[in-house]
This record gives sequence, C-alpha cells and structure tokens, in this order.
Amino acid sequence: MSTNKAVIALNGELKGNKEEYKKLIGEKDIFFIAADGGALLLESIGFLPDVIIGDFDSLTKAQYQRYEKMGAKILKYPVEKDKTDGELALQYCRERGFDNIIIIGFAGGRLDQQLANIFLLEYAFRNGITAFIKEPGLEMGIIEREKVFFQKIGASLSLISLDEKVTGVTITGCKYLLKAGSLLRYKTRGISNIIEQEKAVITVEKGLLLYVLNKNISSSTIPD
Repeated sequence: MSTNKAVIALNGELKGNKEEYKKLIGEKDIFFIAADGGALLLESIGFLPDVIIGDFDSLTKAQYQRYEKMGAKILKYPVEKDKTDGELALQYCRERGFDNIIIIGFAGGRLDQQLANIFLLEYAFRNGITAFIKEPGLEMGIIEREKVFFQKIGASLSLISLDEKVTGVTITGCKYLLKAGSLLRYKTRGISNIIEQEKAVITVEKGLLLYVLNKNISSSTIPD
C-alpha cells in the first residue's frame, strides 16, 4: 500500500464543518475506512470510503450498493457478533499494516457505545497502532512513556488513568504541575489542567494514561 495512514469514521456525530475536518485530516495519501454508517459521515465532509465494514444495520442495502458501485470494498459481518464495527475497523487496519490512525465520529448515541469507542484507543495501542480520536477542537490518545504538546497554550488537558494506579507522573508546562506523582483510576486528580507554555510535557514511569485535549473557551487555540 502507498500509505500507512488511515481515517476510521465511526457511526457517531461530527463536531465541526467540512473545512475543519479537511484541515484536521488532510487530503493526500489517506485510506478511508467507514464503520457501517460512518460512510455517510465521510461523504458529508467530502470524502468517500475505500472500505466499509460492519453489520450494515445503519446503512440501507441501496446505500451500501451505491458505495460499492463507487468503488468501496464492502466487508459485511453478522449482526450477532462479539466485536463492534469500530473494533472490526481497527482489526482491519492491524491486518493490513495501517499503524497511524485517526478516528472520527466517536461521540453521540448510547453512552456505552461512546465509552467502547474511547477504549478502542487502548486496543490500538496494545496492537502496535498509533491511534488518536480527533474532532475539531478535541484530541484523545494514549500516553505510555511521554507525550509532548507544542503550541497548545490555553487548551484544557485532562489525564485519566487506564490502570488502577499510574505512577511516576510528571507534568510540566501546565497550570498544575506534578513531579513523580500517582494518578488513580477511581480518583479525579488529573482532570481539567490548563496548558500555559509553548511546550507541555507529560511523562509516565509505569501505567497507561488517556489524555483528553480540548480547546479552552477563553482561547483561540484549537488542537490539530
């Protein structure tokens, strides 16, 4: 394949307009994967899926036949399965060597589905895939050892433990600093920090963190 970068569109809601998504995604050398109704999301922002994966409970037969005629590969699974369409899309990426993934359309609908979509980031990480959830003004990802944020002054940064206890957490460049501290999954320390310097760094000695980077309402800085 000519690129190892892919965009997965889940069957959720978009959080911005077409131009914002084109800026966020880029328009060259990207492979587009739709999880079922995510095909409609992609089309609404000016992209067509290369592959559509799922049980097709969100697309009509006429719709997916139209996409097939337009050149999309159709991978249909039974409704009664033990994986979500989003996990099947990431599995497809793993099997075909895509290791740089942007996920859009994760939010909206049932809360359990939204949580499952967020935890797909850990699935990707444990399978050697670099993946981010991205929407205009929002980025989510996994921190194992270190994450550096450049030019995000004014953005809100939350850190959430994916293990019972994440140790050796050091935070620099933010309003609330931490040196070799611990973050617990069942406590809220780590929520709603603010980036105050051009370079903010999070380092971890042991454990996994989920980070959530949001545009701050008092700032014009938008994560990209």
